[in-house]
Amino acid sequence: MIKAQLVGSKLIVFDVNDARKIFSQGFFGKPLGVKKPKDTDISSPLELSLIEGMYLLENKVISVEHIGRELSIEEFKDIAVSRVDNFEDLYLVYKELRKEGFIVRSGLKYGADFAVYRLRPGLEHAPYLIKVIRFNSNIDPGDLIGWGRLSHSVRKKLIIAVIYPDKEVSYIMFKWFKP
Repeated sequence: MIKAQLVGSKLIVFDVNDARKIFSQGFFGKPLGVKKPKDTDISSPLELSLIEGMYLLENKVISVEHIGRELSIEEFKDIAVSRVDNFEDLYLVYKELRKEGFIVRSGLKYGADFAVYRLRPGLEHAPYLIKVIRFNSNIDPGDLIGWGRLSHSVRKKLIIAVIYPDKEVSYIMFKWFKP
């Protein structure tokens, strides 16, 4: 099993061969010091988000070590929940999108939760931005307009992932149009 070290709010796979293996199996994480990798033949350690780490841990791809000790899935989840706002909702959507074959990356630079690719980063621009909300959440109309304007300005479709109390997820896509 590939070892990842918990460092703050990230996981690091220090072994370059292991990093390359994980990255090439689904474009998980970001190679340290490489802004936009052009292919899967990376040659640096890999940084994973806690959401990606949870997915890889649940799928028995990695083990997570912290302060010289391997963490259980429950211990890791407790840490992730304490360090990432809305972790459980974000992870639910992340896992569902991955199951459907999408490549899911952080959408933070776009003001969204996720940027989603059909193929892979570097081969295409992410066609979708995902914002995760709970059913019955109050959404400020200005926020919704802002998300829509931003997604339009970067040529992406905005998708709101709505999480219901029973943990079902519905997706609502917004498209900008001129009347």
